[in-house]
Amino acid sequence: MNSKDIKKGFPPNIPFPRELEQLIDWTNQNGYPISGYFELRAGDKDTMFYWFGFRDVDEKLAQFGAGADGSLYCIWDAGDQSFPVVHLGSEGDGIKVLAANFKDFLRLLAIGYGELGFEDLSKPPEGSEPNLIFQNWVKSQFNTNIPTNGSEFITLEENGKCQFANWVDHVCKKYN
Repeated sequence: MNSKDIKKGFPPNIPFPRELEQLIDWTNQNGYPISGYFELRAGDKDTMFYWFGFRDVDEKLAQFGAGADGSLYCIWDAGDQSFPVVHLGSEGDGIKVLAANFKDFLRLLAIGYGELGFEDLSKPPEGSEPNLIFQNWVKSQFNTNIPTNGSEFITLEENGKCQFANWVDHVCKKYN
């Protein structure tokens, strides 16, 4: 995977995070798994069409990853100069804000959850071991810590989930 492929799927209004470019480089050097079932995956205009059933959201979401079940990891233009990382479950579930920015997404990803969009973030991951090489890279590359669970992200999820889920509901009602 190269950053050009992923950048192609980004609308011009959503900035391409430097941290995403660094993650792509890390993955090219170290391979998979990064963490759990998460994989880098470039989006295209058809991805959002198939998830939503219409094309009117192409400028609001930039896909950069996917889960094993087809869930999407995207950067969302929230309309207030913020660009949180969000999750769209493959079956229309798991609609949530995962992190306020890409650096925090990497911290959450490094905890080692198998399915970020469906896990109980208040508890440590069960049944999956974190990728210690990835954890150490995130810590040193971004001068940050890796929490033992996603508790610090739950408030964001609860507050942001309403805004993001409401937006998804709104556009689905408006265009369907």
